[in-house]
Amino acid sequence: MLQRTILEQVRESTRHFPVTIVSGPRQVGKSTLIYNEMVREGYSYVTLDDRNDRMDAINDPKSFLERISYPVIIDECQRAKELFAEIEAIVNKVRLEKGNRAANGMFILSGSSSKALLENARESMAGRCNILKMSPLSFREIIQKEEKPFVIDKIESRKRAADYSLDEKGLLEYIVKGCMPQLYDDPDISRDQFFSSYIETYMSKDLPEVLEIRNEKKFNDFLTLLASNTGEELIYDAYARNIGVKAPTIRQWISALEKTGIIWLAKPYNEDSLAKQITKRPKLYFFDTGFACYLAGIRNSRALESSFLKGRFVETWIANEIRKSYMNNGVDQPVGYYRDERQNEIDLVILRDARLMLLECKSGTNFNYSAVKAFECLDNTKYEKGINALICTSSEPYSISEDVLALPISAI
Repeated sequence: MLQRTILEQVRESTRHFPVTIVSGPRQVGKSTLIYNEMVREGYSYVTLDDRNDRMDAINDPKSFLERISYPVIIDECQRAKELFAEIEAIVNKVRLEKGNRAANGMFILSGSSSKALLENARESMAGRCNILKMSPLSFREIIQKEEKPFVIDKIESRKRAADYSLDEKGLLEYIVKGCMPQLYDDPDISRDQFFSSYIETYMSKDLPEVLEIRNEKKFNDFLTLLASNTGEELIYDAYARNIGVKAPTIRQWISALEKTGIIWLAKPYNEDSLAKQITKRPKLYFFDTGFACYLAGIRNSRALESSFLKGRFVETWIANEIRKSYMNNGVDQPVGYYRDERQNEIDLVILRDARLMLLECKSGTNFNYSAVKAFECLDNTKYEKGINALICTSSEPYSISEDVLALPISAI
């Protein structure tokens, strides 16, 4: 089993919070990580995938919690939202009788329906829980190299880039395979068989918890179309016309996919002086490029190489790796993008510690300033400007201009 960066964040959270919540999409390794690592540290374990336990937790949550030993891991806990109020009561009682620190580490909760789980937790346990979001494997986890939150720094970026080399051919192979842990724990498993089973389980177990699908065929057609547009602006009316449903239905479907962690949205970057000229639509990314490739019918790296979708999937891979670097280190870092009415676009915009980072994502190795000219659109930002970057498949970093670096993907 590959070592996961987020494990240290789980341990740290149990030292300071009564309830630690580990959320994320199906099969990204939540249960495996928590069971294998935290049970050996003294936690008992129960999963609400077990029907009997689930029915007990729903029908009599107080008795259910009384018969288990603490500290405890409750897996798939979003399947019994009735537990949350009782967990709050238990934590409050321990804090009152024994002090705040005595309650720390009592519960680790995990679940597949990420946003549904978080909504229940925030409503019932505000101030008592710490929420960690788990993703598929990052590439640094796959190659077992240290993972830190992404920064653009001439010295640090060169150090990271020296950790490994990934050319375009290798990148496309990883994009098509994706980063789901089982594909690396069991290298002989068929990618297509894995994702076929994944979508079937998702449709039967995760999705019904947040959405009732009345026309499964149209929803599957929507997933295919959506996967082909990963990394693109989200235009609800266009999807509605293509699928033959109303725009509010598309909004409901998008919301359900976001809640269950299948997609994430990058919001358009805005400052007061830009409000009238920028697009208002978010940009959509699939959580895993392998899953998106499977849905889009891309079966191998050769097909992706010759496809008009290659740029979208390269951008999705890069955006996901940057996002994972923050998530895995317990950093809640928004990732946005910029596009204006003149169609100037900056792929990724990150505002961190009052400093603006601008990023362009490209397949290829040799670029000049014309590839990042859109960065000038934010020259008048009110925030501090650092070094910006074009992330590509070059073998080592090089300067495009005084304040723009070309960075290999290995520098993430």
